[in-house]
Amino acid sequence: MKDAERRVEEERARIEAEYREVLRNSVAFEKKIRNRWREKNREKNARIAELEARVAELEKELEASRADAEEDAMADRQTKERKLIALMVNDLGIADTEEPEMVKMVEEVRSLPDEELDRTLAERLDLPYPVDAEVLDRALAHVEEPERLSEGGSGGFTGAPDMSHEPRPEERRGER
Repeated sequence: MKDAERRVEEERARIEAEYREVLRNSVAFEKKIRNRWREKNREKNARIAELEARVAELEKELEASRADAEEDAMADRQTKERKLIALMVNDLGIADTEEPEMVKMVEEVRSLPDEELDRTLAERLDLPYPVDAEVLDRALAHVEEPERLSEGGSGGFTGAPDMSHEPRPEERRGER
C-alpha cells in the first residue's frame, strides 16, 4: 500500500506540474495575444491620426483652392467687363464717348449677372451661347482695349472731374 500511495503521490505531483506548465503556457499565450492586440491598436490609432491630419491638410488646400478660384473668377469677371466695355466703346468710337457716358456704361456692365455678361459677349463676338470658357477666352484675347479704358485698371472712369487740366466751364460752376 505504501507503494501505491507513493505512486499516487508521484502521479499527483506529475499532474500538478503538468497543470502548472499548461497554466503558465496559457497565461503566456494570453499575454502574447493581449500585447499583440495592444500593438495593433496603437498602429491603428497612429494611422487614424495620420489620416485625420491628412484630411485636415486637404481641407485647408481645398479652402485655399476655393479662395483662389473665387479670386480667379473675380479677375475673369473684371476682364470680361473690360472687354465688353471695349467692344461697346469701339462701336461708339472713343472720340464720341464722354466720361459721363463711360461711367454709365461701366455701371451697366458691372450690374449684369454673370450669365447675361457671358451671353452678351458671345453675341458680340459671334459665338454660339453657351460658349466654352476657353473659346471665349481666346476670342476675348483678340479684343483690343483702348488706352483710355486700360489706364485706370478696373475701368478707369470714376465719374470724378479730371483735374489734370484747367477746369472746364461746367466744372468751374461747381466751385462757386
